Amino acid sequence: MKKLLILIILYSICPLFGQESEIEKLLIKGNDAYQNSDFQNAKINYESIIKIDSTNKDAIYNLAGTELNLGNKFRACELLQKSYSLGDFGAYDLIKEQCGELNYSEKMFLFHVDELPKFLYKDKFFPLIINKKELNPNYMKLIRAEIKNSKELKQIKGRASILINVDINGKLVTKIRGEVPENKRELISQLLENLTEYKPATYMNKSVGLFGGGFALPLTF
Repeated sequence: MKKLLILIILYSICPLFGQESEIEKLLIKGNDAYQNSDFQNAKINYESIIKIDSTNKDAIYNLAGTELNLGNKFRACELLQKSYSLGDFGAYDLIKEQCGELNYSEKMFLFHVDELPKFLYKDKFFPLIINKKELNPNYMKLIRAEIKNSKELKQIKGRASILINVDINGKLVTKIRGEVPENKRELISQLLENLTEYKPATYMNKSVGLFGGGFALPLTF
């Protein structure tokens, strides 16, 4: 029975490997055609990849470049916007250059949103991230004070790094790394989530989540 289970797993995985191999071949063909200015064949290969994997950022971005060279600017802009919405940071410059405005998407990069996430501090909301690269010192004060007052967390000895982000719904998302026991990680996450109120980033007056793991908060217990 165990051997049969292993065989079933292997058979289910093999098609995935086959798809990846096929995508790699098509990408090479598409890129070769693109470099030789054979944009029609490049388009065929990139579109074939997207039929296999509709979220393949490389194929979508390259197809956008191909469509630009074929004079199909509207289609190219649609593809660039999709590529960005899937997390392709490099698509932004071409969007600004060729398409004008960046469309709204549920996840965006922090450099392109109108307002960054905020946290409630002394009855006012303040940016959680300052200079687009570091956590607000007042937020760090809140956290350290809360940890200092926690009897359970005082028992932890060591160092940790907590990645902090806020999702589209205003919920705090944390990822803890370092010398923290597993049973204490959930405790820290709950403590931070309940510490204060959060607001998500916004673009075009709509809430958005941010790409990336978050901003690091180093802590010594």
